[in-house]
Amino acid sequence: MKKTIIMSMALAFVAALLSCSHNASGNAIVTDSCGVVQKFDTTQKVIYLVFTGHYSLNDSGRFENFDGVEPVLNTLKEKGVKGSFFPTAITIEQPKYEPSIKRIIAEGHYLSAHSYAHLQLCDDNGKTLVPADSIAADFKKMEAQLNRFGLTKEQYCWMIPPYETYNAETADAMRSLGYKLLNPTSGLGTGMDWTTPGTKIYRSCEQILANLWKYEEDNSMNGVILLIHAMNYPDRTDADRPYMHLGEIIDKLKAKGYTFKTLKDVMALDK
Repeated sequence: MKKTIIMSMALAFVAALLSCSHNASGNAIVTDSCGVVQKFDTTQKVIYLVFTGHYSLNDSGRFENFDGVEPVLNTLKEKGVKGSFFPTAITIEQPKYEPSIKRIIAEGHYLSAHSYAHLQLCDDNGKTLVPADSIAADFKKMEAQLNRFGLTKEQYCWMIPPYETYNAETADAMRSLGYKLLNPTSGLGTGMDWTTPGTKIYRSCEQILANLWKYEEDNSMNGVILLIHAMNYPDRTDADRPYMHLGEIIDKLKAKGYTFKTLKDVMALDK
Protein backbone atom coordinates (compact mmCIF):
# COMPACT_ATOMS: atom_id res chain seq x y z
CA MET A 1 0.00 0.00 0.00
CA LYS A 2 2.79 2.40 0.95
CA LYS A 3 4.66 1.72 -2.31
CA THR A 4 1.47 2.34 -4.31
CA ILE A 5 0.90 5.67 -2.60
CA ILE A 6 4.48 6.79 -3.16
CA MET A 7 4.44 5.79 -6.84
CA SER A 8 1.17 7.65 -7.28
CA MET A 9 2.44 10.75 -5.52
CA ALA A 10 5.67 10.76 -7.54
CA LEU A 11 3.75 10.75 -10.79
CA ALA A 12 1.40 13.45 -9.49
CA PHE A 13 4.35 15.57 -8.43
CA VAL A 14 5.85 15.42 -11.93
CA ALA A 15 2.49 16.38 -13.46
CA ALA A 16 2.12 19.30 -11.08
CA LEU A 17 5.57 20.62 -11.90
CA LEU A 18 4.96 20.40 -15.61
CA SER A 19 1.80 22.42 -15.23
CA CYS A 20 2.91 25.23 -12.95
CA SER A 21 6.67 25.88 -12.77
CA HIS A 22 7.92 29.35 -13.69
CA ASN A 23 10.48 31.96 -12.71
CA ALA A 24 9.42 34.27 -9.91
CA SER A 25 9.04 37.75 -11.36
CA GLY A 26 11.63 40.36 -10.50
CA ASN A 27 14.20 38.21 -8.69
CA ALA A 28 16.55 35.26 -9.10
CA ILE A 29 14.39 32.83 -7.14
CA VAL A 30 12.36 30.21 -9.01
CA THR A 31 8.93 29.32 -7.63
CA ASP A 32 5.93 27.46 -8.96
CA SER A 33 2.42 28.85 -9.35
CA CYS A 34 1.69 27.87 -5.74
CA GLY A 35 4.51 30.12 -4.57
CA VAL A 36 6.72 27.23 -3.44
CA VAL A 37 10.47 27.83 -3.94
CA GLN A 38 12.18 25.41 -6.33
CA LYS A 39 15.47 27.25 -6.69
CA PHE A 40 17.09 29.96 -4.63
CA ASP A 41 19.40 32.62 -6.10
CA THR A 42 20.13 31.40 -9.63
CA THR A 43 22.85 34.02 -10.11
CA GLN A 44 25.09 32.23 -7.62
CA LYS A 45 26.92 28.88 -7.91
CA VAL A 46 25.33 27.71 -4.66
CA ILE A 47 23.58 24.39 -4.02
CA TYR A 48 21.22 23.50 -1.19
CA LEU A 49 21.53 19.85 -0.14
CA VAL A 50 18.32 18.60 1.48
CA PHE A 51 17.67 15.23 3.09
CA THR A 52 14.24 13.88 3.94
CA GLY A 53 13.12 10.78 5.79
CA HIS A 54 10.01 9.04 7.07
CA TYR A 55 9.51 6.04 9.33
CA SER A 56 6.75 3.65 8.25
CA LEU A 57 5.12 2.42 11.43
CA ASN A 58 3.10 -0.31 9.71
CA ASP A 59 6.23 -2.30 8.83
CA SER A 60 8.58 -1.11 11.61
CA GLY A 61 10.57 0.99 9.20
CA ARG A 62 11.30 -1.69 6.61
CA PHE A 63 10.27 0.37 3.58
CA GLU A 64 10.66 3.90 4.94
CA ASN A 65 13.23 4.82 7.55
CA PHE A 66 15.99 7.29 8.39
CA ASP A 67 18.77 4.71 8.47
CA GLY A 68 20.98 6.63 6.06
CA VAL A 69 21.27 9.66 8.32
CA GLU A 70 24.51 8.68 10.05
CA PRO A 71 26.43 7.93 6.82
CA VAL A 72 25.14 11.24 5.43
CA LEU A 73 26.28 13.14 8.51
CA ASN A 74 29.67 11.43 8.40
CA THR A 75 30.17 12.45 4.77
CA LEU A 76 29.06 16.04 5.37
CA LYS A 77 31.48 16.30 8.28
CA GLU A 78 34.32 14.83 6.24
CA LYS A 79 33.69 17.25 3.35
CA GLY A 80 33.08 20.32 5.53
CA VAL A 81 29.59 20.84 4.13
CA LYS A 82 26.32 21.65 5.89
CA GLY A 83 22.94 20.26 4.85
CA SER A 84 19.24 20.78 5.58
CA PHE A 85 17.28 17.89 7.08
CA PHE A 86 13.52 17.36 6.87
CA PRO A 87 12.48 14.08 8.52
CA THR A 88 8.85 13.60 9.44
CA ALA A 89 8.14 14.09 13.12
CA ILE A 90 7.14 10.43 13.40
CA THR A 91 10.76 9.78 12.48
CA ILE A 92 12.01 12.32 15.00
CA GLU A 93 10.10 10.68 17.83
CA GLN A 94 11.66 7.25 17.23
CA PRO A 95 14.20 6.67 20.05
CA LYS A 96 16.69 5.04 17.66
CA TYR A 97 17.08 8.33 15.76
CA GLU A 98 17.33 10.66 18.75
CA PRO A 99 21.16 10.68 18.75
CA SER A 100 21.14 11.54 15.05
CA ILE A 101 18.65 14.39 15.54
CA LYS A 102 20.85 15.80 18.29
CA ARG A 103 23.87 15.44 16.04
CA ILE A 104 22.17 17.31 13.19
CA ILE A 105 21.60 20.25 15.53
CA ALA A 106 24.99 20.09 17.26
CA GLU A 107 26.94 20.00 13.98
CA GLY A 108 25.23 23.11 12.65
CA HIS A 109 22.91 21.67 10.03
CA TYR A 110 19.39 22.98 9.45
CA LEU A 111 16.58 20.90 10.93
CA SER A 112 12.89 21.23 10.16
CA ALA A 113 10.30 18.58 9.29
CA HIS A 114 8.26 17.02 6.53
CA SER A 115 4.93 17.08 8.46
CA TYR A 116 4.22 14.75 11.37
CA ALA A 117 2.62 11.73 9.67
CA HIS A 118 3.63 12.25 6.00
CA LEU A 119 0.17 13.35 4.93
CA GLN A 120 -1.00 12.82 1.36
CA LEU A 121 -2.35 16.34 0.82
CA CYS A 122 -3.90 15.89 -2.63
CA ASP A 123 -4.60 13.19 -5.19
CA ASP A 124 -3.19 12.68 -8.68
CA ASN A 125 -5.63 15.22 -10.08
CA GLY A 126 -4.79 17.89 -7.53
CA LYS A 127 -7.94 17.37 -5.46
CA THR A 128 -7.46 18.27 -1.80
CA LEU A 129 -7.50 15.23 0.50
CA VAL A 130 -6.60 16.88 3.82
CA PRO A 131 -8.55 19.92 5.10
CA ALA A 132 -6.80 22.86 6.70
CA ASP A 133 -7.81 21.91 10.25
CA SER A 134 -6.28 18.43 9.83
CA ILE A 135 -3.06 19.94 8.50
CA ALA A 136 -3.00 22.23 11.53
CA ALA A 137 -3.50 19.28 13.90
CA ASP A 138 -0.72 17.33 12.21
CA PHE A 139 1.65 20.30 12.34
CA LYS A 140 0.93 20.85 16.01
CA LYS A 141 2.22 17.33 16.70
CA MET A 142 5.17 17.99 14.40
CA GLU A 143 6.07 21.16 16.28
CA ALA A 144 5.93 19.35 19.62
CA GLN A 145 8.65 16.98 18.46
CA LEU A 146 10.89 19.74 17.11
CA ASN A 147 10.38 21.83 20.23
CA ARG A 148 11.44 18.85 22.31
CA PHE A 149 14.97 19.37 21.01
CA GLY A 150 15.05 23.00 22.06
CA LEU A 151 14.14 24.49 18.68
CA THR A 152 11.69 27.32 18.14
CA LYS A 153 9.35 27.79 15.19
CA GLU A 154 11.47 30.70 14.02
CA GLN A 155 14.33 28.22 13.59
CA TYR A 156 12.38 25.63 11.57
CA CYS A 157 9.92 27.81 9.64
CA TRP A 158 11.17 26.60 6.22
CA MET A 159 9.81 23.16 5.39
CA ILE A 160 9.30 20.70 2.53
CA PRO A 161 5.66 19.58 2.08
CA PRO A 162 4.98 15.87 2.64
CA TYR A 163 5.50 13.76 -0.47
CA GLU A 164 6.78 17.02 -2.02
CA THR A 165 3.21 17.37 -3.31
CA TYR A 166 0.53 20.00 -2.72
CA ASN A 167 -1.96 22.25 -4.45
CA ALA A 168 -2.71 25.95 -4.01
CA GLU A 169 -5.22 25.27 -1.22
CA THR A 170 -2.90 23.12 0.90
CA ALA A 171 0.12 25.35 0.22
CA ASP A 172 -1.89 28.30 1.52
CA ALA A 173 -2.96 26.23 4.53
CA MET A 174 0.66 25.47 5.40
CA ARG A 175 1.70 29.10 4.95
CA SER A 176 -1.19 30.23 7.15
CA LEU A 177 0.44 28.22 9.96
CA GLY A 178 3.59 30.33 9.63
CA TYR A 179 5.65 28.17 7.27
CA LYS A 180 7.70 29.01 4.20
CA LEU A 181 7.75 26.28 1.58
CA LEU A 182 10.49 24.86 -0.60
CA ASN A 183 10.57 21.81 -2.82
CA PRO A 184 13.35 19.90 -4.57
CA THR A 185 14.29 21.31 -7.97
CA SER A 186 12.52 19.41 -10.72
CA GLY A 187 14.56 17.49 -13.27
CA LEU A 188 17.44 16.47 -11.01
CA GLY A 189 16.05 12.96 -10.57
CA THR A 190 17.83 12.18 -7.31
CA GLY A 191 14.49 11.77 -5.54
CA MET A 192 13.92 8.55 -7.53
CA ASP A 193 16.22 6.70 -5.15
CA TRP A 194 13.15 5.07 -3.56
CA THR A 195 12.25 3.04 -6.67
CA THR A 196 12.51 -0.73 -6.48
CA PRO A 197 14.61 -2.91 -8.81
CA GLY A 198 12.47 -4.88 -11.21
CA THR A 199 9.69 -2.29 -11.47
CA LYS A 200 8.98 -0.17 -14.55
CA ILE A 201 9.85 3.08 -12.78
CA TYR A 202 13.08 1.82 -11.23
CA ARG A 203 16.07 4.11 -11.62
CA SER A 204 19.44 2.71 -10.63
CA CYS A 205 21.94 4.87 -8.80
CA GLU A 206 24.05 4.88 -11.96
CA GLN A 207 21.11 6.26 -13.95
CA ILE A 208 20.29 8.79 -11.24
CA LEU A 209 23.84 10.15 -11.14
CA ALA A 210 24.08 10.24 -14.94
CA ASN A 211 20.88 12.29 -15.03
CA LEU A 212 22.23 14.64 -12.35
CA TRP A 213 25.39 15.40 -14.32
CA LYS A 214 23.42 15.80 -17.54
CA TYR A 215 21.18 18.32 -15.76
CA GLU A 216 24.20 20.27 -14.58
CA GLU A 217 25.69 20.27 -18.07
CA ASP A 218 22.45 21.46 -19.67
CA ASN A 219 21.16 23.87 -17.02
CA SER A 220 23.83 24.58 -14.39
CA MET A 221 23.10 23.87 -10.73
CA ASN A 222 22.89 27.50 -9.59
CA GLY A 223 20.47 27.78 -6.69
CA VAL A 224 19.16 24.22 -6.95
CA ILE A 225 17.56 22.33 -4.08
CA LEU A 226 19.13 18.88 -4.35
CA LEU A 227 17.15 16.15 -2.59
CA ILE A 228 18.71 12.87 -1.51
CA HIS A 229 16.72 10.56 0.76
CA ALA A 230 18.65 9.56 3.89
CA MET A 231 16.74 6.28 3.80
CA ASN A 232 17.50 2.61 3.20
CA TYR A 233 14.79 1.50 0.81
CA PRO A 234 14.57 -2.31 0.59
CA ASP A 235 15.93 -4.34 -2.34
CA ARG A 236 18.58 -1.72 -3.16
CA THR A 237 22.20 -2.52 -2.36
CA ASP A 238 24.40 0.04 -0.61
CA ALA A 239 26.08 0.78 -3.93
CA ASP A 240 22.61 1.53 -5.36
CA ARG A 241 21.83 4.19 -2.75
CA PRO A 242 22.67 7.74 -3.92
CA TYR A 243 23.48 8.93 -0.40
CA MET A 244 26.38 6.46 -0.38
CA HIS A 245 27.81 8.49 -3.29
CA LEU A 246 27.33 11.84 -1.54
CA GLY A 247 31.05 12.40 -1.13
CA GLU A 248 31.61 11.85 -4.85
CA ILE A 249 28.74 14.24 -5.65
CA ILE A 250 30.11 16.95 -3.35
CA ASP A 251 33.67 16.60 -4.68
CA LYS A 252 32.56 16.81 -8.31
CA LEU A 253 30.36 19.85 -7.68
CA LYS A 254 33.13 21.61 -5.73
CA ALA A 255 35.48 20.95 -8.64
CA LYS A 256 32.97 22.71 -10.90
CA GLY A 257 33.04 25.76 -8.63
CA TYR A 258 29.88 25.22 -6.60
CA THR A 259 29.54 25.89 -2.87
CA PHE A 260 26.88 24.69 -0.46
CA LYS A 261 24.47 26.52 1.83
CA THR A 262 21.51 25.63 4.04
CA LEU A 263 18.19 27.18 4.99
CA LYS A 264 20.03 28.84 7.86
CA ASP A 265 21.80 30.97 5.26
CA VAL A 266 18.49 31.80 3.58
CA MET A 267 17.03 32.85 6.93
CA ALA A 268 20.05 35.02 7.67
CA LEU A 269 19.53 36.86 4.38
CA ASP A 270 15.81 37.24 5.15
CA LYS A 271 16.73 39.03 8.37
